[in-house]
Amino acid sequence: MTRRESQEATRRRLIESAVSLFADHGVRATSLIAVAENAGFSRGAVHGNFSDKDELAAEVVQFIVEDLGPELTRALHSPGSANDRLAAYISTHIDYCRREPTRAAAIIAAVGYLSRPAAAASHGQPYGQRATQSVIDLVTLFEEGQRRGEMRDFDPTTMALSLRSVLDAAVPTHPGIETHEIVALFDHATRVEETTS
Repeated sequence: MTRRESQEATRRRLIESAVSLFADHGVRATSLIAVAENAGFSRGAVHGNFSDKDELAAEVVQFIVEDLGPELTRALHSPGSANDRLAAYISTHIDYCRREPTRAAAIIAAVGYLSRPAAAASHGQPYGQRATQSVIDLVTLFEEGQRRGEMRDFDPTTMALSLRSVLDAAVPTHPGIETHEIVALFDHATRVEETTS
């Protein structure tokens, strides 16, 4: 293993350790020393890889988004109507949260921690940029569905923000949530109303 590969492996182990601890205890209650020890390293390993807890929390978010993002992109570009792709997007997100409950809890903890004014001032809002792109992707889907006559007239941004709120907050904290209910809710909210003659 080269020195660079060793450094990348150490960094990844520290991020995975932080995911576990952030999910179990929250970011504020997790010290950098605890992250290092949980990963089997000394304090120096964390300080050699991350300038502070904010940077580590941002890397946790990045790590999870890079894991989930491609799945959501495939769902948005799957064949079918806009409503079919919306259902695939919702199902993919909920399935991920069920398959990776620790990561789902960790991203909620890290995003909440990074939402502090001090974190935003010193490190920017990396998740905010990704969340904005996610909303843009959904707005694009909704606008396409409206152009094709598959979805009713509604404000795509409001609908996208509503969906992201449910997926980002409710789903990870309520593991028993019914996928088909969330799909039906947003299908009903977006689908063109059928007229009876």
